[in-house]
Amino acid sequence: MTDASPKDASPTLATLTSAGRQRTQPDVLERAGRLGAAILAAGVERGSKCVIMARNDIEFLEVSVGIACTGANPLPVNTRWTAPEVAHVLVDANVRMVFAHTEFVPVVEAAREIAASDARIVEIAMPGELLAEGGWDPRLAEPTGRHELLEDLIAAHPEPVGHIEGAIAESMGVIYTSGTTGKPKGVAREKMTQQQLLTIASSNAQRAGLAPGVRMLVAGPLYHTSPNALAVLGLRMGAEMVIMPRWDARRFLQLVDEHRIQQVKIVPTMVSRILSVPAAERARYDLSSLTHVVHSAAPCPPALKRAAIELFGESLWEFYGCSEAGTITWINGEDWLTHPGSVGRPADGSAVVIADEQGNPLPAGELGRVYVRGADYWPKFEYLNLGAPSSPVPGMLWVGDLGYLDADGYLYLTGRDSEVVIRGGVNIYPAEIESAISALEGVEDVAVFGIADTGDLGQAVAAHIQPRPGAQLTEAGVREALRGQLASYKIPTRISIVEALPRDDSGKVYKRLIQNLYAAEESVVSGVGVE
Repeated sequence: MTDASPKDASPTLATLTSAGRQRTQPDVLERAGRLGAAILAAGVERGSKCVIMARNDIEFLEVSVGIACTGANPLPVNTRWTAPEVAHVLVDANVRMVFAHTEFVPVVEAAREIAASDARIVEIAMPGELLAEGGWDPRLAEPTGRHELLEDLIAAHPEPVGHIEGAIAESMGVIYTSGTTGKPKGVAREKMTQQQLLTIASSNAQRAGLAPGVRMLVAGPLYHTSPNALAVLGLRMGAEMVIMPRWDARRFLQLVDEHRIQQVKIVPTMVSRILSVPAAERARYDLSSLTHVVHSAAPCPPALKRAAIELFGESLWEFYGCSEAGTITWINGEDWLTHPGSVGRPADGSAVVIADEQGNPLPAGELGRVYVRGADYWPKFEYLNLGAPSSPVPGMLWVGDLGYLDADGYLYLTGRDSEVVIRGGVNIYPAEIESAISALEGVEDVAVFGIADTGDLGQAVAAHIQPRPGAQLTEAGVREALRGQLASYKIPTRISIVEALPRDDSGKVYKRLIQNLYAAEESVVSGVGVE
């Protein structure tokens, strides 16, 4: 390991840098190959499932590639998951091995007990540099001593595994949905051909701005699909990679400036955090090296999107997709300004149809279910242990999103079906209210959701709002600012000013966690569960 700075990097070898630690791409791939040999020696076979529960670091990618080169499936899981949530995946996927940072070993152990699983645990020691950069407990640098260590496993196998025909295609056979609105589902993909693999890699690289030598920043969590896929692709292509252990807006600005970053994948929440850094401070950092700033994963309110375009210029790109069907639409900043609020048009032979619950197509401008079909090269799939999804629109899939198409074929999302608030028989879409609140001065983040109404209207609208540092927001002030912008029945009945929202690192908010607070409150008021 060496101290990380651009001048230290070899002019001929791509490097991976994280928290002051650095390895060359050949070293990373060699270590991954040795781990692959160890995994095969442990009896893991093609198609077997191996979980990764770890912070962003170089070892995360080494483990991912090491599993993949054997034909087994790497399954990253959210580092915020509890033992029962991890146990669900252990059982659902019949997991054979779990690679976990020391911090998460107790969670994995508890999950294994709940699942009655015999999955082998491999502990990834946490370097002091990672803990310092992330602000985590320095005592985590001491391994538990209860399981074999990743470094020992690699050291025991000095020869990397050889080429295994079809291993990469096999390794992409299963991926799990995020589970923010329910239990995560395993998406079991049809085995891809070599041509499919090459086409997917080429399309993603071209649109996301990846190429050999490109300086990329991994800002999002590697347990999430798109940051993971782009990071692994960047590693294989020989990109210069800087990995952020955890998100921090100021650190992001510093790293872009210091390393002359060209490519990064972010989410709207990250943009909002960057905008909370005072303008005078932001101006100290040079962001002109950026050529591709790609965002997705969560809705981006129009006011925030305009600010993002102003900040990043023509380097800003957005896509919409899902684990089941891959990337569906793309849009750049220029097109967005002529179609404000859109997430783009279908690309590469993908398709979008807006239809009602019975599958009847709806005309342009009319709100309905968003049915999608993956790109021409995207593999077919079934849900692991659940079978193929049913759909009233032949060949199309609905994953819960609602929206509409305009006359030019651009897609607009209005939220998820599970989040629609029904008040007095009228459907209210939280995304519309969130956009209005996000546009208010001093708002950094917001979540709008339905709660039980105390009267006979079914549901009431509630909003939790996180102010920007130093901003003085009040319930009365927010409500007054929304008058004239929203119909009276859309203005939240309950408004709470909070320090933070429960978002995962990929930008998705856990609304059900907030709603549970109100459900508990309602139980106490009604006497349910009270002794």
